[in-house]
This record gives sequence, C-alpha cells and structure tokens, in this order.
Amino acid sequence: MNPFSITLVALWAYPILSLIFFALTKNKPKTRQWVVKISIILTVLTTLALVFKLSTISIMVNWLLVSGFYLYLSLILWWSQFQPNKFLKIIGTLLMISTFGIGYLSGTLGILGVGFIVADFEADAEKKLSDDIIYRERSIGNAISDYRGTRVEIYKTVAWLPVFEYRITQKEYYNVITYPNEIKVNYEPNKHIIHLSAHIFSLKNGGREKWSDSIKLK
Repeated sequence: MNPFSITLVALWAYPILSLIFFALTKNKPKTRQWVVKISIILTVLTTLALVFKLSTISIMVNWLLVSGFYLYLSLILWWSQFQPNKFLKIIGTLLMISTFGIGYLSGTLGILGVGFIVADFEADAEKKLSDDIIYRERSIGNAISDYRGTRVEIYKTVAWLPVFEYRITQKEYYNVITYPNEIKVNYEPNKHIIHLSAHIFSLKNGGREKWSDSIKLK
C-alpha cells in the first residue's frame, strides 16, 4: 500500500471498524477498557513522535502509525457513546459529527486535496549516505501552487535501535526544481558536510542553470 491508499482506508474504514469493535465487545467491558487505555497511550506516543520528528526507517510503517492516530481517536469517540455520563455523550457526539464528517468529506469530495497533502509528505528521492545518515528529497508545492521548490531533509538512525530515525536538519530551496534523483549528493563524514549540485530549471528563460549548496550537519 502507498501513503495515499493508507490515508483513504483510514478515512473510510476506521470509524466503522471502531463501531464494529464496540458491537462485538458489548459484554466485555474489561476488553473495551484496555483497548481504550492502549489507544490513549498510543495517541500520546504518536503525537510526541510527530513533535520530536521521530519515525521508523520504513515509509509504509510511518504512514500506518500516523493513520493509526485516527483509529485511536475513532475508538475514543465511540467509547464516549457507551458511557452513562450524558455530558460526555453530548461532547462525544459533537466531536464525532465534526471529526467523522470532515474525514468522510475529505475521503470523497476532497479526495484531490488529500492527494496533494499526502504528496507534500512523500519523498521524491532517498539515499543512504552512511550507516546512520539518510538523505531525503521532497518537492515543495505542486503544479497549481504559486511557489515551487525542493526540500532536503537529513535523518539519523538511533544508534541503539536503528529501526528508528530522527530528523537532524532540513533546508528548503525555493525555485530549485529538478527531477527525482537529479541532485547529486556527496557526503564528507569527516567534515560532517553534505554537498549538493544539479542543473536546475531556470524560471527566467525555461532553460537550465548550474546550482550547488552545502549542508553542515549539526
């Protein structure tokens, strides 16, 4: 599955799957409590990971974890409807209408917008520069945007758990437009410097011009 399909499945299916779960666990209150508690913990952990730019080295796993945030939220919202507290039910109902409403509108009428948003977070190119340094390149903007460019992100894997990575720096180059993998990347580990070079599209005359830059790793 690609990030776009993962996002659509989440928007369409997670609210329904959450309702099915509560229907199947009608006589299992302890199971419900444990699942809701785990959902709250995972929601907090996912939020912290996003705040601190921590992720796994697998793009698919990252998107599944992020989409899981909507699943946890769906479970918590449906849980509110099975509580004796009327105030909690009312708040939960209002949040469900707004959250699921926006979700289904985004997954149907707004599907094109979802595609653009997901594309902004997809890497156009990825290169492993060393055992622990990863280079990623993303496009800024799209065909209908007022601005275009390239965002370069540098990640480092966690030494004691290399399946996880965190972003150490990023740099945005507006009006630097290239095809994927067209930017040449040269990493000097001793100096902790990454050199970039390419022949980019010129917005002045539509031709090509030479471009280069260096990124000092923190």
